[in-house]
Amino acid sequence: MSGGGPFDGPSPDARGGPQSAADGAGLAGSAAPPVPASAPAVPAVPAQKPHLSEGEGGDRSVTVHGDNKGIVSTGDFAFNVCYVDGRFVETGSLRELPVRSAPLLAAPARAELFGRDGLVEDVCGQLAEGRSVQLYGSAHVGKRAVAEAVHRRLAERRARGHVLAPRAGEQETLDVLYGRLAEAFFGKAFLRDVDETVLRAAVGDVSGVHITVLDCALEQEDVARLLETFPGCTFLLTSPYPTLPDGEAAHHVQPLPRDAAIELLSAELGLDLGPEGLRNLQFDHVYEMSEGRPRLLLQYASFIKGSDAWRAMPARGPHDQPPPVDPERLSPRHQAEALAVALSEPARRVLVALATFGAPLADAWLAPVTGDPRAADAGSELRDRRLVTYRFGMYQITEEAAAAVRSQGWPTASAATAAEGLTAALTAEPKPPAPEPYLLLAVARGLRDAHKWALTARFVKAAAPTALAAGRGQVALQLYVLGRMAAGRGGLKKDLDHYVRTEEQTRRLLDGDRAAVVAALALLSAPAVPTAKLGSVAGYIAKFTTTKVAITAGAVTVAVGAATAVAVTAAADPAGCAEAKQTLSAAPEPSGLRTTQDLVDEHRRVSSGLRAAAEKATDSEVESALRQRADEREQSVGTAQSEGAGLGPDVHPDVEAALVGSKALRAEIQDTQKISPVCPDVLE
Repeated sequence: MSGGGPFDGPSPDARGGPQSAADGAGLAGSAAPPVPASAPAVPAVPAQKPHLSEGEGGDRSVTVHGDNKGIVSTGDFAFNVCYVDGRFVETGSLRELPVRSAPLLAAPARAELFGRDGLVEDVCGQLAEGRSVQLYGSAHVGKRAVAEAVHRRLAERRARGHVLAPRAGEQETLDVLYGRLAEAFFGKAFLRDVDETVLRAAVGDVSGVHITVLDCALEQEDVARLLETFPGCTFLLTSPYPTLPDGEAAHHVQPLPRDAAIELLSAELGLDLGPEGLRNLQFDHVYEMSEGRPRLLLQYASFIKGSDAWRAMPARGPHDQPPPVDPERLSPRHQAEALAVALSEPARRVLVALATFGAPLADAWLAPVTGDPRAADAGSELRDRRLVTYRFGMYQITEEAAAAVRSQGWPTASAATAAEGLTAALTAEPKPPAPEPYLLLAVARGLRDAHKWALTARFVKAAAPTALAAGRGQVALQLYVLGRMAAGRGGLKKDLDHYVRTEEQTRRLLDGDRAAVVAALALLSAPAVPTAKLGSVAGYIAKFTTTKVAITAGAVTVAVGAATAVAVTAAADPAGCAEAKQTLSAAPEPSGLRTTQDLVDEHRRVSSGLRAAAEKATDSEVESALRQRADEREQSVGTAQSEGAGLGPDVHPDVEAALVGSKALRAEIQDTQKISPVCPDVLE
């Protein structure tokens, strides 16, 4: 039996449009999200009848299996939850769902590999033997170009399979990868964790399916588990270092040697570069700075073609002697700056938006995010200048271009403009293909940083359901947290009530056991929720009204309702709460913390402040809550120091800053969750 779902990432050139011979050598750039605009939509999932265990009085038995928080079941059937057509629906066990046929692998346009054809032959031969293969090496050396060439060979054999690339703002773990593969094989964007044992049993009969995982950072133990879970599939992994258990099938992709780099540059410039031409282009210096990485060599070619001296060259030969290049402008950042300042205004706005929000953009979202209708056609200009990579229908800014934007001191893109444009598009009919969910989170964070409280509260109501529909439950949860924060600081009591309830119940839905999920579904569908987008599942919940589960759900509902009432309406200000609120309010914006040491210092500041607040408390519950949270913050100091950023030695500072900012935001959210029950005013 073969299996699979929509193809998660055909090469851009499989969609149409030419690709230069040199373009293929630079395919190891930043990956965009793997779900293309043209992929088949996940079909609407009807609310399924729950599996009942008949007992005395018709009561429904509820069983929770093990300690895996992502898999709970009724009777003998594990279940999960999806968000489809504006509502939450329960899905059956993976073992009960049909496996979808995998699509044919798309064939990328043929591209010159500059000496790596033998490697492609070796990889294809090992895959044909049923072995899984890994391509490893440093960033931008061309691993993805080799993978694309392999895909082309597999497509010629009419092979079927899936391609997964990293998603913005998401740390790849084995659990995350299992969820994405389950979506590919079963056609549903699951919101809860997928159990490894259940998944292994569900795909045990699948064979003849190829899976490529780009930029896979799993450790060797997790890679081994992945291969064991899909024994009938072959894998092609691109990774920074070797982690494949089969060492003979792990191939080190080296930077381009000097002769191959000359060949690439000559092809891109359309010149037969000789010794004098290479001297004029300062080639030896450029090659040393590029470290043989194709993407930087391609950027250099674009820089040369955009120079005034190049444009002033005579139309006729000699074509092996390009004009001299200023050696002071040869660093990749200077090249990117020269290319960026020459952009048209619409393209410059798109580049700044890409740098500001750190998420890839499809053509359909360039104008809404920038607020400039002319930006809709700016993507090709950025691509021609090599300031972006174009993968899976999305534009992603390069590291050098992001540095150039910062160096120029250009104002960041307006989060308010982006939010208005995104909200209008997300609520319009017909809707364009959904944006990358991390873009929505980045815009919401920008609104928070700008203190646009009312707009944040309104934007999250449109953005969170989009993230849920894409299966990005944690992104949706962070959006709800920002919505609650905005509603509290903006004095929007009705919205605050809505977001307190929605955040808590979404958390229960994603992580809770069976009873908690039923309670969450009940609350998320209650009339008090001011938008249909939060899920109208009253009919589904009605099935439980005469069961013991309904009693459990009701009890949880009452408890949560009481807690919500305290958080929203309590007017008292117990001793110690003002000091706690002052400590939390003094927190810097998470985006301002860039290193692990910054995070450690912030943990210590909050811990010290909460301890001082606890000393002021006269109520035992307030004192206990403040001391407990202070202790947790102090423990986080040791955790942060021992783990560090966890990214390795050569990570870009902006990547570390993004991870540190994410950890800081989670800590702030936990502060509010732990303290608001005893100090309601911290929400304001």
